[in-house]
Amino acid sequence: MEDNSTESGPPLDTARHIRYWQRCYKSLLPHHYTSMDSIRLTLGFFIVAALELLSSASSYSEPPPDPRASSLIPPADRKRLREFVLSLQHPLGGFCGSPNHVLPREWSVEWDAAQDREVAGDPVNPNIAATYFALLLLGLLADGDGADAYDGVHREKTLSWLKRLQREEGSFGDVVNEHGFVSGGRDMRFCLLAATIRYILGGDAASKEDDIDVEALVAHIRRGQTFDGGISESATHESHAGYAYCAVAALSMLDLPYEETSSSSSSSSSTDAGKISHLAAGISSVPSLIHFLGNRQFTYLTEDSDEDDDTADPTHILADLDTLSLIDPAATPAGFNGRLNKKLDTCYTWWVSGTLSILGESGIVDRAPSRSFLLDKTQHVIGGFGKHPGSPPDVYHAYLGLAALSTLASSSRGTREEGLGELDPRFCLGVEAVRRIKKGREGVLSRSCEVAASPSSREAQGEVDARHTSKSMAASADEVRQRLAIAAGRR
Repeated sequence: MEDNSTESGPPLDTARHIRYWQRCYKSLLPHHYTSMDSIRLTLGFFIVAALELLSSASSYSEPPPDPRASSLIPPADRKRLREFVLSLQHPLGGFCGSPNHVLPREWSVEWDAAQDREVAGDPVNPNIAATYFALLLLGLLADGDGADAYDGVHREKTLSWLKRLQREEGSFGDVVNEHGFVSGGRDMRFCLLAATIRYILGGDAASKEDDIDVEALVAHIRRGQTFDGGISESATHESHAGYAYCAVAALSMLDLPYEETSSSSSSSSSTDAGKISHLAAGISSVPSLIHFLGNRQFTYLTEDSDEDDDTADPTHILADLDTLSLIDPAATPAGFNGRLNKKLDTCYTWWVSGTLSILGESGIVDRAPSRSFLLDKTQHVIGGFGKHPGSPPDVYHAYLGLAALSTLASSSRGTREEGLGELDPRFCLGVEAVRRIKKGREGVLSRSCEVAASPSSREAQGEVDARHTSKSMAASADEVRQRLAIAAGRR
């Protein structure tokens, strides 16, 4: 990989970004995040993934002798964080987003005599987003090559729970409520979450009765393309660049091969010979989608002063407007919006560039003005990126800003973003982490085959799962009792 340190334009202040993320990692987040405690796993994902991207082997000009030793996440912390993630697993499948949603087993599991099986007593606590981020975090934090990344995950129960989240028309919801009704929207976010969970846990290796309805999912996504080429929840809703990414990434996730080979590409879809690509089947007009995405980029102009506004003709057009260019490397910064007539936003540089990268059409986005918008306008003085120019950084936009820079660099032949690792656009994760996730998937499938082939192995695995569940639930019960004691003391 060639060094890109001589590139024109502002630099990525790597040291400052590392300090920002280490503050997020080692100390309490600002009080603005208090109301987001129910998505603590999501916040944790952005922090851990950012530290990984800033210290992975591909972030160095010369790969370090021991990549794991150079990581910004110490081995002891990896073990502790993995235990935390697994403690949020629901006994009947799926993960909760925060310890505050984890109940002791006697409260979270009930016996349904009519169905003659255990059912969730708190079905709204495990949700699809938390499960998605939990599985990605376990891959990020895995030791070695990642083969044991998903030890302790209830594969069959989680896949069965995931199947119940799919509606008849193919869409997915967030949770199954106490009445068995699938709650949540029908948009493309849930499609991506479901497709990723299915891939990681090897749902494609399960029997048809135990797997989700893939064809219905593809058909639902296909119905989401709108008149302007974009993607929405349905053809009658407003198109959105974020939904476009989720739809394309979900379809490409379905196209990942059952078994990875050394020739499998991390950024292009692969299908078994003779099969029609789900990506091709799920987007009715790829050229129209590319046109929609390309038109999300426009030039950033600073606002005029009040004096200028008072005297300006409301129909006045800037005299130098025709001189603006997206081709000139020294051009005015150009960002992206997600919908027509919306402001430029850091995250949409990622949603658009990531989608185009998966589609193999990164070349239609000019890197220089896009990079200039991020580094000149939304890169913050304390590190991280804000949503808009002048906005304070937050973990969501700060991570997606890094993801966008890495993707823009990889789309330009012979370039790299100094200090940033290489990113897999399908997972929005560093390529090293994705390799561990894929190894973890192989481990899950291998152990599943062993359990299926050996009754004694099945019993042993059941005992391991039961011990882990009991340990997690005991820890949760202790935490509940401690909080009740603290509350009683305060009274």
